[in-house]
Amino acid sequence: MDNVAENNTLSKLGQMRREAQLAKDAVKAATGGPAAKAKLALSFGKKVSEHWLIVATAVLFDIFGLIPGLSVVVNFLFGLVLFMYFGPKSKGGSEFTKIFLPIAGGSVIDFFVGVLPTCIGSALIRIALS
Repeated sequence: MDNVAENNTLSKLGQMRREAQLAKDAVKAATGGPAAKAKLALSFGKKVSEHWLIVATAVLFDIFGLIPGLSVVVNFLFGLVLFMYFGPKSKGGSEFTKIFLPIAGGSVIDFFVGVLPTCIGSALIRIALS
């Protein structure tokens, strides 16, 4: 039991360190030059790698979304999954604009095009806005 508690504590500490480093980078980018802004832009890869599970789920939902006629339903279901993953934990901001607008807009386009990776796009938008 102690190992589980220790692992949870270490995980939380690691997350806090990553968030603190990201905040420091944001302050440097706001006050620094182009190199500081480039470093902040490169941190998006770190944010995506932290949420690899939701990106993998988005890929799976986009594969199921290739079925004609079901794409809108699959996109809506992924929107619910994305809300459950990010929604209740987020502080501030409207989840409507961060999750459901990209899903709805992508679903409308996906209904006519058919191969648009709506789930991956909305997951990346949500990760970028977090």
